[in-house]
Amino acid sequence: MVKRNSGTSKEDICQNQFTAYVVLAVKRKRQAYIKKKIRDKENQAKREEEQSNFGAEENTVWDRLEVQNEELVAAVQQLKPKARFIVTGYVLKGKTFKELAQETKLTERAAASTYYRSIEKLRIKIEKEK
Repeated sequence: MVKRNSGTSKEDICQNQFTAYVVLAVKRKRQAYIKKKIRDKENQAKREEEQSNFGAEENTVWDRLEVQNEELVAAVQQLKPKARFIVTGYVLKGKTFKELAQETKLTERAAASTYYRSIEKLRIKIEKEK
């Protein structure tokens, strides 16, 4: 059985202060965890909305093209929506990396990097299929 302290001795006062400190720390950690979970859900919803926005616009571009290389189209369709949006914007629409970066909320360097990585992935996929 646990004996409650009276809070009169120095040891009891110290123990009570430490207990209050631990309780407050746990409460704050719990609140921070809940806030982070809410923030993560909001960010996930934003990402899903952005991906759906990217997918809708560039799919119409691919539908209007006369397909000469079906392997290329299949490989492009396998890219992530943001990468597909950047490749489509740069190659087919002639947009600059700066414009693409503003539309995707990336830096110009990140947009260029995404483009070049995507092109390399496309090159590798097409070479494997041959």
